[in-house]
Amino acid sequence: METKQFVMIGIAIALAIAVAAPFLASGNPDGLESAFFSIYDAKHFTGSELDEEAAAAAEEQAITATGNDFSYEALMPDYTIPGLDKTGEVFAIVLGTLLMLALVYGVARVAARPDN
Repeated sequence: METKQFVMIGIAIALAIAVAAPFLASGNPDGLESAFFSIYDAKHFTGSELDEEAAAAAEEQAITATGNDFSYEALMPDYTIPGLDKTGEVFAIVLGTLLMLALVYGVARVAARPDN
């Protein structure tokens, strides 16, 4: 199999996973944010309901303890395009996948230069 053919198959597989991901992923993921709110009793460890008041208090406690109040508004919060439901999730993940592939390709091209 040629390298170009191998790469194209890999890209096709990555895009297929990106399209399927919103339909296969859990609607109640357990990540760092979930663990943070569980520690500060803003939600149950295995539950999905968030106490907004307790969550705001937990964030204030963390800011007070660390002195770090940095925040930003994500372009595609929670891996979606606002207002598009599952279609927005698919577009956001496909766009992210394509951007990462382009970034990796660019880095590989620069690293493969003979002068490096």
